[in-house]
Amino acid sequence: TSSLELLKNIALQKLITNFFFCKIIKLTMNQLKNLSAGAKTIYFPNGVLYDGFRPTYPPIFIEKILNATKNFDNFLDVATGTGQLLFQIYNKFKGLTLGTDISQGQIEQAQKKADSLKSTLSPGQEIKFLVGDCSNLDKFLEDNNISNIKFDLITFAEAFHWFDMEKILIACKEKLLTKDGLLAILSYYIAGVELNSSDEEVRKRPVKHYDTIYDTVMVESKFSQEVLISGYKNVPFEKYFSTKREDLLIKVPVNLDWVVGHIKTWSMYNIYVKKHQDEPGFKDPLDTFKEILLQEAKKAETEEKLDSKEKPYLMVIPFNLILATNS
Repeated sequence: TSSLELLKNIALQKLITNFFFCKIIKLTMNQLKNLSAGAKTIYFPNGVLYDGFRPTYPPIFIEKILNATKNFDNFLDVATGTGQLLFQIYNKFKGLTLGTDISQGQIEQAQKKADSLKSTLSPGQEIKFLVGDCSNLDKFLEDNNISNIKFDLITFAEAFHWFDMEKILIACKEKLLTKDGLLAILSYYIAGVELNSSDEEVRKRPVKHYDTIYDTVMVESKFSQEVLISGYKNVPFEKYFSTKREDLLIKVPVNLDWVVGHIKTWSMYNIYVKKHQDEPGFKDPLDTFKEILLQEAKKAETEEKLDSKEKPYLMVIPFNLILATNS
């Protein structure tokens, strides 16, 4: 039985890894260098680049969300970004699929995706996007003439921590969700960067250096990282909803461009660089980390302990899912 379970876990890991990165776009180094320079706010503005360096949500989580959803009329994805989660779910809903985000650039990218799908929609199906601040979610929807609709599913993907969380819970329960409607909260964080090696000692070599860059830029975080790392452990979902929690740890093989590109989508990294880049002697901490990663991969390759030259690093990603039913 243990051998069978091990084989199942290996197969699942391969399936999820392939699913995550089958759509990664190729970017030039000039685009990578310009990521932080383009960040005018704490929200990453370039939807195309953001899309390329953020992991897709695990298919098993999508399945759990859909299995927990009772009806499939209307769907709201708050802080949708470029629609990464929305476009994994929208086709199950018969009515309105609505995505909101504060970033014009990300919504523009999401709208392009929606436009390409118009001919595939059934009668009554609609995909719509709104740009704006959703901190007062029910009022925002009312101001945009969405007040007469309740939703069978409301999702927050890697975004719930940006809001007054209990206030959002109350608004969803009292005003926005249908009876038996579902609030689904997905989140993840990068727990570390490792070398893609079967040798544990070799694999762990970059971890402390990842911790260094993380600790350096975390001072500019606009929310408590512990909230995200804990999977919203202390948020009172159970006070308002019937709640289930799931977690999944995945290690995804990636190349150096993906590691660099992903870190450059962090709002706290962009704020840190913008704040310090004009100081005498400033060195971008990501440049230092990149140099170390290159050195460690080369060393492991020389030792013949690197499992993949094409994807020499592992992104360690814990995912969390909360399913809150309005029962």
